[in-house]
Amino acid sequence: MAELKNVLIIGAGGNLGPSILEAVSSDSYFTVSVLSRKGSSSTFPSNIKVHRVDDSYPEEELLTAFKGQDAIVLLLPPNEVELQKRVVDAAIKAGVKRLVPGEFGGDTSNQKVIEQVPVFKGKQEVTKYLQSKEDTGLSWTAVINGAFFDWGLKTTFLGFDIGARKATIYNDGNVPLPSTLLSTVGAAVASLLKHPSLTANKNIYLSDYKFTQNELLAELEKATGGDKWEVSHRTTDELRATGYEKLGKHDYSGIPDLIIASVYGPDFVDYTADHELAHEQLELPKSDPIDVLLKKIVNGEK
Repeated sequence: MAELKNVLIIGAGGNLGPSILEAVSSDSYFTVSVLSRKGSSSTFPSNIKVHRVDDSYPEEELLTAFKGQDAIVLLLPPNEVELQKRVVDAAIKAGVKRLVPGEFGGDTSNQKVIEQVPVFKGKQEVTKYLQSKEDTGLSWTAVINGAFFDWGLKTTFLGFDIGARKATIYNDGNVPLPSTLLSTVGAAVASLLKHPSLTANKNIYLSDYKFTQNELLAELEKATGGDKWEVSHRTTDELRATGYEKLGKHDYSGIPDLIIASVYGPDFVDYTADHELAHEQLELPKSDPIDVLLKKIVNGEK
């Protein structure tokens, strides 16, 4: 299979994009550029070539940006399904060899995940569309990494407020959650592009850590000096109902509620139970022991 050296990242300014951009652009094997809307306020390192396109992503501008690219990493929001399909079509026209869709979360090939978080159906649709185009010469690789561990802690998304020493525990707090560092996800994208035959037309699975909320709370208490945190309790049923209520009012802050209700709920789909992790195959760096990592996060070093 041909080498994948020229890489274009679409959506490099979000939560995950900078980590992928850093991992790929720091490797001299690759020539990296990004594609960004003219209306976007995102900024990028001065050494990165930026292709600015109209906010409507016209095909002719996509084709110009895609010319000579070997691979595209597509990080657009999951609800923009038709736009992502147009990107796939333009990639095929331009002769792009590999596309990495915006999965980067739970395993949407499992229908239970879609039932729990319906907005993820957009991710599933794009990957299925790529599967239907495998005979065109465009291959794909989807990355399934569970929660973003370090991001989820720093933003309180996972229910832990390090600064305030407060935690929200859902149900009994005993559901093990696979999660991956942003840097590991970035390294995985760089590595999968360097191993095109090994990673073509498949999901690859990642997880640096797997802890229950109760286990993680105990580790965080140790990392913050040993004092007990203030703990509140909620049910995932309550959170799911809140999420649907918000979405019914077109309030998209309900999406995180549904995600958390899914990952901490009794019906959580643990992809690590059924799939081999790709860390060894992709020669990914070992993650820090949890106590070392949490100390770094608490001290603002990571």
